[in-house]
Amino acid sequence: MMDDDAKKMMKWIDVLAKGIIMGAAIGYLFSLTDMMPPGKAVVLGGLAGCLASITYKNRQDDKKDQQ
Repeated sequence: MMDDDAKKMMKWIDVLAKGIIMGAAIGYLFSLTDMMPPGKAVVLGGLAGCLASITYKNRQDDKKDQQ
């Protein structure tokens, strides 16, 4: 069985992984417009997805704490 800290860590890893994958995919699709090389677009998209997922998770936690 996992303790509470391990469960929280697994939720963070799950959220970050989804954000990075989504951001990288969107970055690659953006690269198809020929405005940016694919490698750079994927890395920047992954970074943006990581930051967006952190923000989303923090907002979810804040709402949960208010209730």
